[in-house]
Amino acid sequence: MIPVRKTDVVLGKPLPYSLFDSNNKLLLRAGVIVQTQNQLDVLSERGLYRDKVSNTLPSVTARAGQDAEPKPEADKGGILLDLEDIRLQIGDVLQLQATGEDAQRHTLRLLGYSKGRSVMVTAPMVDGGYAIVKQDAAFVVRFFSGKSVYAFPAHVLKMANTPFPYLHLSYPKKVRGMRVRNTQRAAVRIIAAVTDAAGGSHAATLIDISKGGALLAAKAKLGATGDTLRCKFRLQFDDIDQFVQVGVVIRSVSTASEPENDAVSVNHGLEFTEVPEQDRLALTAFVYHQLIQASEGG
Repeated sequence: MIPVRKTDVVLGKPLPYSLFDSNNKLLLRAGVIVQTQNQLDVLSERGLYRDKVSNTLPSVTARAGQDAEPKPEADKGGILLDLEDIRLQIGDVLQLQATGEDAQRHTLRLLGYSKGRSVMVTAPMVDGGYAIVKQDAAFVVRFFSGKSVYAFPAHVLKMANTPFPYLHLSYPKKVRGMRVRNTQRAAVRIIAAVTDAAGGSHAATLIDISKGGALLAAKAKLGATGDTLRCKFRLQFDDIDQFVQVGVVIRSVSTASEPENDAVSVNHGLEFTEVPEQDRLALTAFVYHQLIQASEGG
């Protein structure tokens, strides 16, 4: 299974392949038409995937008489894919790490790629300045797409300095992919400052987080389902240290016991509704960083 982005689905036209969710459950068969953006948004919340070989309309994927494309190769419980099959988008977050388990990791962004030639990424930064990267330096590139984590080895072909510093990395022959079996929420322990609808301030802790929401634990109930809050917290990882402030809506409220001290806390399921663009980029990078770390540990 390979991920499908919302932009790959053309409204009003028959699907060229069947769509599945993140649990491999069939959502729509090939040939079905998605009529509205709302339908597509609802489907995408479950994760969109397609089989690389089967259930594909011949008129879309191949000329008559051509064989179907080969299945992705199995690789230690994962799969091997061509980079272009993953359908990365410009600006997607990548993680670059020099060879060696203790080597520093850098959060970069994809600028583009030319098949068989190079992958272009932003230059790594250290202490607020661009790092000098030597030609032929070896790295491992990791990134998250859909609900799978991917990785491939690369070396630096060239570091360009104009119009701004960026790297040309070697183009991978194959990319190794591994499905992250749990949901796209990363387990964390982040102190947060919360402002309720009446302007009161509260201390709380984020215990998991995703790009679209979080689970917040507090000593008391901060509001009812449907109430809005403001939440501020600090993200620290790699070269990023940023305070993020988001508007949220409470989607669920429940109590939970803490075995360590027999205390009872109130958990609030939050949906992020107002996220400034700069904070959104940091939040996305942080979540992917945590999920990559968790997948490596698992």
